[in-house]
This record gives sequence, C-alpha cells and structure tokens, in this order.
Amino acid sequence: MMKSVSRKRSAWLGAMIASAVIWQAPGISQAAEAEEYELDQVVVTANRIPTRLSESAANITVITKEQLAQRHYSSLGDVLRSVNGVIVSGKGFNGANQSVRLNGDDRVLIMIDGRRISRPEGTGNDRANLDLSTMISLSDIERIEIVKGGASALYGSDAVGGVINIITRQGQETQNTVSISGGSWGERNYALSMQGYEDGFGWYLTAEKKHQDYSEYNVLNPALTSGSHKGDTYRWQNSEFDGQGLTLRLDKALDEQHSWTFNLEHWSDEGGQPYSISSASDAQSSHLSNNLAFTYNFNKMDQVPGHARIYSNYHHKEFYGPYESRTNGFQYQTGWQLNDKNKVIVGSEWVNSEVLDSTGGYKNKSITNAAVYGQDIYHLTNKITLTPGIRYDHHSKFGGQTTPKVNMNYNVDKNTDVYVAYNRVFNAPNLDDLYYDNYYQGNPNLKPEKGYVVSTGINKKFNKQTSVKVNYFSSELSNAIHWYPDDPNDKWNSIWRAYNITEEKKHGVELDINHKFSEKYYADFGYSYVHLEQAGDNHGIITGINTQPNGYRVNVGYSDHQWGINVGGQGVSGRDTTRFTDSSYWIWNVAVNYQVNKATQVYIKGNNLSNEAYEINYASTKGDYPMPARNYQFGVNYQF
Repeated sequence: MMKSVSRKRSAWLGAMIASAVIWQAPGISQAAEAEEYELDQVVVTANRIPTRLSESAANITVITKEQLAQRHYSSLGDVLRSVNGVIVSGKGFNGANQSVRLNGDDRVLIMIDGRRISRPEGTGNDRANLDLSTMISLSDIERIEIVKGGASALYGSDAVGGVINIITRQGQETQNTVSISGGSWGERNYALSMQGYEDGFGWYLTAEKKHQDYSEYNVLNPALTSGSHKGDTYRWQNSEFDGQGLTLRLDKALDEQHSWTFNLEHWSDEGGQPYSISSASDAQSSHLSNNLAFTYNFNKMDQVPGHARIYSNYHHKEFYGPYESRTNGFQYQTGWQLNDKNKVIVGSEWVNSEVLDSTGGYKNKSITNAAVYGQDIYHLTNKITLTPGIRYDHHSKFGGQTTPKVNMNYNVDKNTDVYVAYNRVFNAPNLDDLYYDNYYQGNPNLKPEKGYVVSTGINKKFNKQTSVKVNYFSSELSNAIHWYPDDPNDKWNSIWRAYNITEEKKHGVELDINHKFSEKYYADFGYSYVHLEQAGDNHGIITGINTQPNGYRVNVGYSDHQWGINVGGQGVSGRDTTRFTDSSYWIWNVAVNYQVNKATQVYIKGNNLSNEAYEINYASTKGDYPMPARNYQFGVNYQF
C-alpha cells in the first residue's frame, strides 16, 4: 500500500485551469466546432428518421467523433459521465459494472446503429439492462445521440429514462491509424483502425488491446483502511485488467437508393474483482460479447428512408459462475412523404431474448416481444410541428401494451424553438427480476412498470457565440420494481426479493450554456437537478437514493490546427450524508493535444487532477466504493 503526498489541491488546480485557458500556442485559427450548438443539426434517434434538431421536440445531446478525439476518454462510461444530466455508476476499478441514468432513471435503452443491445437478464444494477464496461471501441464511434425523456411509443420497453444511440463510423477515404498510449498503474493500450472506400464498397475496422496492472483509490472512510486518513492513496488489491475488442462495418451501395450494411462488434476482458474496501475479494471475472447485424437500406434519398434488419447479440460472463444470454431480433421500417405537411413512419419489431445459463439459479428462460408502431410528423404551420405516435407491443409473458405519444414543436424564429412532449412509457421485468433463485429471489408474478413522462424545453441560439438549452421533465411510474431484503436491519444475511411498489415519481431541470469567446477559445456549462419520490405499500420502507441531486458540468478549452486543450469539471452536491461520505465533490480532468505534423498527434491526459476522494455508487458502508485517484495517460496517434 502506498500513501500519497499531501495534496496542494486549490492552488494547483487553479494553476492548471488558468494555464489551459490562457495559454495560446502558435498555429492557424479554427472554430471549435465540436462545441457549437446548431438548431439545424440533423439527428435520427428522436424520430427514427433524419430530423432537424429544431423539429425534434426532445432534450437531445450529440457527442461527436471530434469531441472523442480531443478529450481521449478511457471508456464509454467516461464519455457519458461528462454529459450534463447523465449519471454513470462506478466502483473505481476496470471491469466493474457500469450502468447509466437519464433523467435520474436507469431504465434506459442503449442501441448501436438503431438496434437494441440491452441484455435480457439485467446487470444487477437497479433496473439497468446493460453493463457499459462491455461496449465497443470508442474509435469506432461516429457520434452518440442521447435523447432524454420517455420513448416507449417508438422503442418499447426500457426507454423510460431515454435512449442512447451509438452510431458507428463508415469507411471513407483510405486511411489507417495506429494509437499507442501508456500511463499510471502500468496502463498500456494499443489500437489500430483501417478504413477505405472503393467502387461503392466501404469498410471500417478497429482492433484494440488494453491492459492495466492495478488501480488506486483515495480513502473516503478511514475506518475501512487501517492506519489511513481521508484522502490517502492506496492500491486496489486484485485490480489488474486486460481487455480487447474488434469491430467491423462493411457498407455496399447497390445504387443511389439501395445499400446493405454488415456490423460486427466483439469485446472480451478479464480481471480482478476487489469488490469493495470492506469486503476484499480475490475473485476474477471475465466478459465476452459478440454482436452481429445485417441491414438492407432502401429509399435512401427519399424524405423517409427505410430499412430491414436482422441482428444477434451474445453475452457471456464468468463471476462465481456463468451468466450467458442471447438476443435475436428483426426490424422493419418504412414511410412516406404524403404531402408538404405530413411524413408518416411505420415499422415493426420482433425480439427473442434468452438466458442460457445463470448463477442466479435458472437457465433456458426466454421472452419474446413483437411490436408495430406508427408516427406522423405533421407541420400544422410553418412554425408548428405536431408529432403524434403510437406503438403496440405484445409480450410473451405480459400480453399487450399500448403506448401513445404526442409532441409539439414551435419554431419562434430561426434561432429559437420551444417544445412540449407527452409520452406514455412501460418497462417489462427482466429475467432476473422474474426467475432469480439464489440469495436473490425473483418474482414471476411481477407486473410491468407503466407511466408517463412529460417534458418541455427551449433551445435558443443568441448569436454565433452563445446558445442556451433549458429543459424541465416530470415522470410517474406505477408498479415500479425494486428489490428489498427480508430483514432491513441485516441486509447482508437476508434474502432479497423483487416487488412492485405503488409509484415512483421524478422531476427535474437541465440548463446548458455554450459560448465561444473567439475562434480559438470555447466554454460550456451545465447544471441539472433531479428530485426522486417513491411510495411503498407493505413491502418495506421505500427510501430513494439520489446519487446526483444537483449535477454540474464544465468544459473550457482552446483549439487551433496545432494545439487542442480541454479542461473538464464534474461536480455533484446535495447528496444524503447518511448514504454517502460527502454531500458534494468536484473532479477535474485535462487533455492536451499537439499536432506534430499532418500524420502525427501526441497527447497527455490527466484524470482527477486534484486527487479528490469521492464515490459515485452507494454502499451499505459509506466509502466502500471509492473512485480512482489521480492518474495520467500519454499517447501518440499516427495516420498513414
């Protein structure tokens, strides 16, 4: 175990921020376009077809490939954690489960290129159905579209908090990139990407290898680490990590209107699972994920393009036994531009999900869902767009579910739009909820969670330098599913069981401000507030755990053709100190890029610069899941 030197936090942090913002390196000026908010930006996730942001009637954030390249995130969880209003769980070491919350809700649908990759058994983290630590290479991502708010009328179950759609990169000009990086705690990363396009055929291939000898944490609760003081740095025992991934996307244009796309995503890892500070473990875990998809695209040049897709996802985990599942699916969507006012979209989906084996004490359990949906994007006037929609799902266990929606968008002028959206939502129990039969006990009599989400907001671009987004949401669920111990006073030795509680309510606000000081300097600031209420019946005391009542995000930076500097801050306040060690924390990260020549870029990334001792996950013992201490990464990217 290694103790850190005393922290000179305030002075050093201030110096780093000041130097990153004030320092002006030589080079040719360019706009920091990754930070600019455009109302006419086109997104696909909100309406399932390309739609201008100003007509989408939703709270949408887009993360571009330029932002990913500038900030050198380590994982998808780190990417999403930097977004205002997004919460990503974490236990401080690689390979630990990570789940995401939107609008304070972890019933979130995650997709790759419009196909769901959620797991049927869940992840053991509340209502989440996907572990972000088993995802694809970041170098394969063109952009990420995050839609906050209910979306069951288009996407069905899981989309209560919202939808995250990861859109992969297509091959364009012939180019190969080799990336090598290393850093703290024996970190060594190697990555290769290859792309090209010839005679209508495009390819994009990525391969990467990650390794870390161990991780370190900062002490939050000295009672858990003998002889320590709060803020001391110690090594996570049993925290080594190895991971490798491969992705492939092939695109073939048949003619101007038709093409096909093939996707392959592979990820595998293995490493130690220290579990927590108070319950040190020498256990090991491993993950294997393989996703395949084939898509036929038609009417590509029409106002409403269509597609037909088949896909298959396979996941295997070893941790005190096997967890193995498979999902097969089919999607079809088409539509018509009826006239200058109406775009109609119709589609169908079929998904079969099966748990093949589980340490949870059950196997060969499956669920099947078939659905049809429709939506009309109707321009009432030149300024008002009305978007009604409806979806019918037939679940093999729970029967029929109908979820309507109606959204309205008002374009005040070319720089301002106001929207209001009403969405009915539902979420079916996952297979662990129903059939787990071990120290957790599933409940085959559970009912689906049902409710609504209402959101309203305004997007305003004041000028070329400044834009603002404001959103308010309110949601209510009946039959919300939660797990409770038989004996609340002895949670470790009790059997935990799944129940439907009476209701769960949330409401909150988000504010985003983006500003360009000049062609080289930019900043964006975010604030989010989420309030959670839960009401129980006779199944125990319901106490909602809000991990981020008040969230803060800051990014300031400098960019030209040669240098790029970004300082990012993430803060939280208002947490319950009976659950968490501290009510608030702030962490700061910095990424500095230098373009040596057209082919070569070098960079340095510093994480948790102030060496803050903080936690994201709640544990029965406060401070049991500390997040990583200060660490660094150095790298080089070479294109040829």
